[in-house]
Amino acid sequence: MRCSALAVGAALIILIVALFPFAASAAECDDYSLSWSKAPKAGTVKADQGPRLHFQRVEAGCPGGDTCKAKAYLVPGDKVILDDTGETWICAYFQGPKRGTFGWLPRTALAIEDKPPVPRKQDWVGRWRVGENLILIDDTQGPKLHFEGWASRMAEFSLTKFEFNKSPSSNKVIDKSGGDTCVVKIYWLAGLLLVNNTMDCAGLGNSFIGVYRRTALTTDPKDEH
Repeated sequence: MRCSALAVGAALIILIVALFPFAASAAECDDYSLSWSKAPKAGTVKADQGPRLHFQRVEAGCPGGDTCKAKAYLVPGDKVILDDTGETWICAYFQGPKRGTFGWLPRTALAIEDKPPVPRKQDWVGRWRVGENLILIDDTQGPKLHFEGWASRMAEFSLTKFEFNKSPSSNKVIDKSGGDTCVVKIYWLAGLLLVNNTMDCAGLGNSFIGVYRRTALTTDPKDEH
């Protein structure tokens, strides 16, 4: 009887996958999944994709469904950061002038940088934001960069902070100064910061996870725009 139950369960799983081939991936394209990507990379929309490359929506039945085409689109030369899983569809993020967009893009439409370029020191320096979260990076304290970040959720009146000095390795910084249970990882990709952290780095309801854009080239508050 046990073998029969296992067989029935396996058959049901196969049937569900066959009927809903994209359902499992529908919720896996957001700031959390991208920030924890094992292969975060930058990509550029190819010139031969036509004047507009539309995102596919992040919802059940997508990507690839008849109603998955989103209004948001890219043009040749636009840069995105992505989770390079090697699959046909890739989770990608584009930072526009006012807001960012997550969605699925066909892998064949992108020229993907297999080896990320090494950013200059000044490419890191500045004020970086996502929502209420802020990261300041400056080069005023010697050869290493100084990183300082605040994560806040105003509704919960909770504030979390990290601070460390570190020299980037290629396009990333990994800090464990808070102990092995608190790890902060910051990737520089296409002019954006991709940040993740373990749970012990943040207070109740807080997280540094997300895609940060630079709002000023310095860390002085009066220079923010």
